[in-house]
Amino acid sequence: MKKNLFCLILSIFLIYSCSYKPLYTKKNFGLNKIDIIIKSKGRYENNVILMKNLLDKKFNSRASKPSNLKLVISLDRRVSNLGVNKDLNTFGKRVTIFVNYSMYDKKGSLTKGSLTNSSTFNFSANDYANINSLEDSFSKLVKHASENIGTLVLAESFSRKIYP
Repeated sequence: MKKNLFCLILSIFLIYSCSYKPLYTKKNFGLNKIDIIIKSKGRYENNVILMKNLLDKKFNSRASKPSNLKLVISLDRRVSNLGVNKDLNTFGKRVTIFVNYSMYDKKGSLTKGSLTNSSTFNFSANDYANINSLEDSFSKLVKHASENIGTLVLAESFSRKIYP
């Protein structure tokens, strides 16, 4: 009798004491469509479209209803020299991406933040290879930043109720 009672108490304790709570859950804006607005200073249209498509895929589905939720993203990039010569013909360049994001609902701002990430590539005498390396570095940074923004917004615990 005592053994059965002990097993019952132990099993109840184990079931209810489990502290597992999923970190990335669908918020209550999961059923509402989020308008994604991306602003950029330069002409980075391919990467702006890439970021918008990746974030749209992460947040919105076909069953999403129209709402007043907005995710506004400001995108900027800078290219600088590393000052490191590998040989006489090539040297290093660094591409840095700056992303500021803000999420709004009917009542106002829900969350805001910023991300910075950088990548390097070799700059040589071949112009086509330089343009290709620059665009490849920038597209990889955009993919990484859009994944991080999606994760940060989904994991955010808002201090007030969301009004879609």
